[in-house]
Amino acid sequence: MSPWYMENGSKLLEGLIASSNGEYDVPYRVFTIEELDKATNLDRCRVMADGTGHYISGTFLQRSILVKKFWFGARGDRGPSYAVNDIVVALQMNRHKNVLKVLGCCLDLKMPAIIYEPGINYRLLSDILFTRKEGNFQNDIRSLCWSNRLKIATDVANALAYLHTAFPTPVIHRDLSTQNIVIDNYGVAKLVDFSLCIAMPPGESEKEEDIIVGTTGHIEPEYDCRGIVTEKCDVYMFGMILLELLTGRKPFDIDLEPNSLVEYVKEHVDKELSKILDPTILVQRGEIELDHHQLLAFSELALRCTHHKGADRPDVMDVAKELRRIQRSSRPR
Repeated sequence: MSPWYMENGSKLLEGLIASSNGEYDVPYRVFTIEELDKATNLDRCRVMADGTGHYISGTFLQRSILVKKFWFGARGDRGPSYAVNDIVVALQMNRHKNVLKVLGCCLDLKMPAIIYEPGINYRLLSDILFTRKEGNFQNDIRSLCWSNRLKIATDVANALAYLHTAFPTPVIHRDLSTQNIVIDNYGVAKLVDFSLCIAMPPGESEKEEDIIVGTTGHIEPEYDCRGIVTEKCDVYMFGMILLELLTGRKPFDIDLEPNSLVEYVKEHVDKELSKILDPTILVQRGEIELDHHQLLAFSELALRCTHHKGADRPDVMDVAKELRRIQRSSRPR
């Protein structure tokens, strides 16, 4: 047994018990290095990578799996603690359909690994939106039709609402981005990477942190200035994802005028909505006559979520309800 496991294995169990209010009942398997190497053919089937590690497809006991191996040094000196945090929260989120289901973990490494199921045909949303390869372009066009984007947004909102409400105190993700969302072969969005999650203190609505973490361009302005974490931090980051789904652009795009995505959408949403849409949306066969009211409602919700002041943003439960309402409002073609 490695020194890493001896030091962090107990932290993992303690974290699971604490996060479940003393009643931990989520089974998981601890994989050995030998099992992992055999299952993944020594890392030869890498399928994608996010900000903290790479994902490898494999087979274990005739079941498809997806393995995330954390990069050594990811998140700096706190990397091992963040990795344990990811495993703890991911296991507690196992019941939700919009989170990758965790089979177990491997701790007998310099940095741990998480094993998910099933592990076939997953792609990061960021790869689909921003790094479309020529060979996959037609598939990406189909997967990025407007109805699918709306479904992706609703899926992620549902997972986020669960994260905020299903635990003894709200758990804040702190790193929502298109790089932490995977899309499966059926177009279902699943939230991943809970390494930066923190729980609110009992009875409190905010928590002060000594370091600012998150993905550049998605970090809430108030949190960035004051280091105060609230539920509205996640709402802001989710709003940025909505804007990316709407426009196909990143938060800071040198081709935009102004170059802030929030300001860009705000400036054009009322009079030139079609101008800010991702062109891929406009070329959808069968969706040429897009529902303007639906697009406008989606845009306005994204802007409410990214309001500069957290107090003026909706709660995530209200965001999820509004997205479901927008979905139902779609007129039959």
